[in-house]
Amino acid sequence: MKLHRFLSIYYAQMITHFVFLCLAEGLLYIFDVNVFLMIYLFAIGIGLEFIYLGQQYMKKFRYYKEMTSKIDMLDQKNMLSEMMERPEFFEGEFIYDILQTCNKSMNDEILRYRTESAGYREYIEMWIHEVKTPLAAAKLIIENHPSEITEAMNESLYQINYYLEQALYYARSNSVEKDYLVKELNLKDIIQKAVRSNAKMLISNKIKIDMKNLDQKIFSDEKWLLFILNQIISNAVKYKKEDAQISFEARQSTDQILLEIRDNGIGIAAKDLPRVTDKGYTGTTGRNYEKSTGMGLYLCKKLCDKLQLSFKIESKEEEYTIVTIGFPRSSMIFLNE
Repeated sequence: MKLHRFLSIYYAQMITHFVFLCLAEGLLYIFDVNVFLMIYLFAIGIGLEFIYLGQQYMKKFRYYKEMTSKIDMLDQKNMLSEMMERPEFFEGEFIYDILQTCNKSMNDEILRYRTESAGYREYIEMWIHEVKTPLAAAKLIIENHPSEITEAMNESLYQINYYLEQALYYARSNSVEKDYLVKELNLKDIIQKAVRSNAKMLISNKIKIDMKNLDQKIFSDEKWLLFILNQIISNAVKYKKEDAQISFEARQSTDQILLEIRDNGIGIAAKDLPRVTDKGYTGTTGRNYEKSTGMGLYLCKKLCDKLQLSFKIESKEEEYTIVTIGFPRSSMIFLNE
């Protein structure tokens, strides 16, 4: 609180007190009280007023300074009232009570929203699992009755399963920390598993696979990492050119093991590159492909952030796209979170 602002608030009180002292002095003069005594009493009255105002100013100044300091430090500004002690002056008590009431109301609203959101997420997860049952049955029927028609149907079922997986992981993406297990993994084994799970799609699209220096130990969650790799492989296939190839290569940096996934597809326009991980953003390339949803790379970036992995995309239009994922060299980073 600035001094001039404080004085402007107490201006009326100061004038009233001064007028009262003047009237008191006038009465004393009428009753012929000693002049020196009148001056002494007037000085005491003025002094007491300044002491009172100084005390009030310092009390409010310290309180508001502490409030400003704490709100600057807080990431969640709504927690301010929980961090502050109840003040010892009337206006502060009034504001404090209002903040407490507003904070309680907001916390109740957040709790209601989180409860509804959790219920909706659980329903989505249950629905996806229920849909997967007839989907698996349909795939089994197709495998038992091979033909050109069933082969085409199988490809469509693969796409349905892909989007179901994407929806499932999107629903879980806000609570990754509740459903992941970090352990030591062999990067080569994980890449091979991801390639095998996409084998039919890669073979039907005549995609060549190249692997270099993948015999590395990394720390991550296998399930979530496989989903990320599947999304990147699917994107590489979706935006392929003739003689398509996907290469996987690992290299070591000071504090990370970097996995580079490179394809020689149509690439990403320079103007779109900064926004390709934004939710729902399809860009120039995506608008030319009806199957683009703008969710794949968004989920990859979001899940990598949750798993404490770095995620970077480089691309040159009509030449290549490189996705780089950085894995910590030690599991200690997860213990510190």
